[in-house]
Amino acid sequence: MVKIQTQKLNKITVAEIILTTVATVGVLSIALVAPNALKLLRLAKKKYDPKYYLAKKTKQMIKQGLLKEVVVGSWKSVSLTSKGERALKKYRFQQRPKQKWDGKWRVVIFDVWEKSRILRDALRKEIKQIGFIQLQQSVWIYPYDCEDYIELLKSDLKFGKNVRYMIVEKLDSDSSLRKQFNL
Repeated sequence: MVKIQTQKLNKITVAEIILTTVATVGVLSIALVAPNALKLLRLAKKKYDPKYYLAKKTKQMIKQGLLKEVVVGSWKSVSLTSKGERALKKYRFQQRPKQKWDGKWRVVIFDVWEKSRILRDALRKEIKQIGFIQLQQSVWIYPYDCEDYIELLKSDLKFGKNVRYMIVEKLDSDSSLRKQFNL
């Protein structure tokens, strides 16, 4: 999975600011990114040069495959890669406001072979991070809608039909789950 370690600015990372800016505009000149992003970087009140930090972060994101550099003549710009689009979707999912529970459970089940252990562990880690609780081996439950995010994980990890997403309207003995999720 995509890991970006960045300085947090009021729960929004610099990487997210860059990805969102590039996604909004499409292809963006690195020179155009700086004026708007620099204002946000100044909010952090750190002792570093915001222009240098932004350029360094952009290069790091290009290296990670989240952005690609586009050169037309002497004009340099960056655009999102498909990996960058997935990372942005992940950021947006994680930053969404708390939902009201609709009374339905979201269940993810998977059957992934031992030879794909690394991917299976990555899936487990990701769904744990968003708040899923393990019901049984390879069966995880969550009370809020996350279908788009699970589809993103499935495509990201190339699981296809080995991972199933279900919406369950009734679950027996769910009082302990309700307590765990503060419902």
